[in-house]
Amino acid sequence: MKYSDMIDLIKNKYTLNCINIKQKSEFVDIALLDNDTYSYKDDTLYIGHLAQLNREINPPLSLLYFDDGSSDYVKSLFNSAKIEKYDFASVFNFIKQELIKSLKAEHTYSKMLKMILDGKSLSSILCETSKACGNPIAVLDISGKILAYSTPFDVPDPLWIQSIERGYCPFEFMEHIKELRLKKTSPKTSEAFISICSQNQMVYLCSKILSQDCLLGYVFMFQCHSPIDSQSKELLPLISKAAGEMILRNHDNICLRSYLYESILSDMLKGIEPEHANARIQASDLSFPERMKVLVVRPSYYHGHNYVKGELMNKLQNIFPKAPSIYYQKEMILIVPLDEDDKINYSAMKELKLLCENDHLQVGISNAFTQPSLFANYYNQADEAIRFAQLLGSENNIHHYTEYSFYSMLSTIPLEFRLGRFCHPALAMLRRYDHEKGTELYNTLKVLTETGFNMKKTADTLYLHRNTLNYRKQKIEDICGIDFDDSNLLFQLMYSFKIDHYLEKQL
Repeated sequence: MKYSDMIDLIKNKYTLNCINIKQKSEFVDIALLDNDTYSYKDDTLYIGHLAQLNREINPPLSLLYFDDGSSDYVKSLFNSAKIEKYDFASVFNFIKQELIKSLKAEHTYSKMLKMILDGKSLSSILCETSKACGNPIAVLDISGKILAYSTPFDVPDPLWIQSIERGYCPFEFMEHIKELRLKKTSPKTSEAFISICSQNQMVYLCSKILSQDCLLGYVFMFQCHSPIDSQSKELLPLISKAAGEMILRNHDNICLRSYLYESILSDMLKGIEPEHANARIQASDLSFPERMKVLVVRPSYYHGHNYVKGELMNKLQNIFPKAPSIYYQKEMILIVPLDEDDKINYSAMKELKLLCENDHLQVGISNAFTQPSLFANYYNQADEAIRFAQLLGSENNIHHYTEYSFYSMLSTIPLEFRLGRFCHPALAMLRRYDHEKGTELYNTLKVLTETGFNMKKTADTLYLHRNTLNYRKQKIEDICGIDFDDSNLLFQLMYSFKIDHYLEKQL
């Protein structure tokens, strides 16, 4: 549980003072303060009288306390809040119950995943989910046929009881579903939503069963015994995917494992904590390469959803057959394995380059990483590689983050810092001189820098006679007062030209 979420919960029931949240933290346990403690655990919330805090060691990351007066010591705490002394026991029990509820929800989710991956029947999965959520569940195909349901199916509507025996849902309910579809107010995805059937006033939670945007059926949970909660909303889309696999058992593109990859990767891009992502990856038994890079593949000209998710995805999967992939915001994202030298397979890269040229694609490639739960960070690197390549006018199709990490760093610096003042003064001097005299000394120094002050390479690049280049070099030294033998000069000029180029493109 997040410390900030816990504070919000407590504030609704109890009095809190001196709330101090300095950093994000989560806890999975709660303990009483004891001044004999020799260390405090970061994943534990401590609660008690401030006098019981051991001040000889680092304070706990998460704390709720009460005391008999004011203390300056609390200013040094990380995350803390003051409760009333008479609320101590009630607050302790309240948090403990919330923790138990949270742990039960995580356990239930993991259990459902395992049952699905173990190939358990849909009915078994529905029964376990119904038991955990406290409400009956039914799965219907698009025709209204009941494919599976939890037992006991104890809804307070005799028509539904009869329908379960017949194998088809009540006609009135099918009419309600038809009206709902015509209104087009429900989500276009399998995201769970709550609605009410006006014919019998039954409140239900629904998740659509979809295959490539084609509606196959529904999963319904009826609110009969317990209020519909966040756990129910999280579990129902998972059941809808399992039901979809059953409906299209012979269609590989609906396989649950692909859904699990897509679900976890997209949730990471939406911002779930790496710890949660890691727990879900482990619970799902999904495999990732030991060392990997993220590839973002973006069409230069968007040809529509069907091209990207169909034709382009197939071409990429032929090049990288073992790479987990996801369609996201009109582009394809892949996680590709690396060889022993931390490089992507040479033949695969040749094929990718050819595909990029033929299909007009832009590809961003992240740095290497080993922890799948950090996928979102490396997606951002690959995305930035494309963004900065386009900003700086690169003519290549494939862009490595290593080539643009310097610009990524520059983009984090606020505008008020005026990046130009970090450039070597020689650049401004030569720009001004070139403008006044019509010379090309700025570009000469730029190419000299790019070649590492190599005179032959510079002369070849600029198509200059050696004597002409020597003259220009001497002129640059005279105007700027620089010494090409200075060991620090090359580094200073390299980052200066990068900053200058970046600022030019920002205008």
